Amino acid sequence: MVGYIYDPIFTQHGSLEHIENAKRVETIHEVAQSFPLLRYPIKKATKEDLFTIHAPHYVHWVEEAYAQGRRYILNEDTLITERTFEVASYAAGSTMPIVDAFAKGEIKRAFLNIRPPGHHAEYMTGQGFCIFNNIALMAKYAQKRDFQKVMIIDFDVHHGNGTQDIFYEDDTVFYFSTHERNNYPYFTGSEDEIGEGKGLGYNRNRPYGDYCTDEELLRLYDDLPKDFDFHIVLVSAGYDLMKDEFLSTAQITFDGLRALVRKILDFAGDKPIAFLLEGGYELNSLARSAEVTFEELVSYNV
Repeated sequence: MVGYIYDPIFTQHGSLEHIENAKRVETIHEVAQSFPLLRYPIKKATKEDLFTIHAPHYVHWVEEAYAQGRRYILNEDTLITERTFEVASYAAGSTMPIVDAFAKGEIKRAFLNIRPPGHHAEYMTGQGFCIFNNIALMAKYAQKRDFQKVMIIDFDVHHGNGTQDIFYEDDTVFYFSTHERNNYPYFTGSEDEIGEGKGLGYNRNRPYGDYCTDEELLRLYDDLPKDFDFHIVLVSAGYDLMKDEFLSTAQITFDGLRALVRKILDFAGDKPIAFLLEGGYELNSLARSAEVTFEELVSYNV
C-alpha cells in the first residue's frame, strides 16, 4: 500500500487569486480517488517541533503576524492570512504520521498532498510561497525514529534554498537538487555549493539551462550519490518543471516525469520513500503529473 496525506485544512491558507492556492491540493485529491491509497490522519506540529528546523523568533513571528497586521513575509509572494500559522503547522506536522507508518513497517511509499509548500523556507525566514519547511521537519523527525541518514531529492524547477540552508553543515542529511539555473531564488543552487563543515560534500546541486529536455534532466540523476548509505528517501516533488507550466522554460513531458519517478524509486530501492508536494500551478498539468506519480508509486515493486 501507498500512504497518503490530505485534509481540507490545507485549502484554508492564502487566496484563490494567488498562484499558490487551494485548488492545487483539491485537484490532486480528486486524482487520488482513483488509486488504492492508505490515508493517514493529519497532525499539527508543535512550536517545539518547528524549533528543530526554524529559529524560535521566526516561528513566533509567524504565529503573531496576522494579529499584528502583517500580510506577507518578505514580499507579497508569500502571504500571511488569518489561518496561515495553523495550516502551515499542520502541513509540517502531517509529515510525522507517515514517518511513524514507515517505522512500524505499515508502508514503504507515500505521497503527501499538503500546502503551503516548504522547500524555500530557511532557518530564519519563509519565502517563495513557503512558510515552514515541511521536508526538513520530516527529515528531523525521521532521525528521531531511527532513520538516521536521510536522502532528500528535490526536482522542483526552483532550487530548494531553504532545505539546503537548514542542512548545509549536516553530514546525516544529503541534499540533491536539480533546478533551472536562471530562476527563483536566483542566488543559490550553484554546483560549487557543496556544504560546509561536517556537511562538506553532502550538498549537491545540478542546475540546468533554459528549455531543459527529458534527456537532459534524466542524465543529471546519474549524479545521485552512490556512497551515501541512507535509511529513508524524501522527495520535494515540484511539478512546475513540466512543459505546460508557466514559471519556467523547462520542457519536461509526462513520459519524462514517469522516467524520473521510476529512477528515483529505483535509487531508493527497498528503503522508505515519501513524495511531498512543492510546486506545480497549471492545474491540468498538475493533475496529470500527480496521476503519473501515483501510478508509479502504486505499481512499483522492489
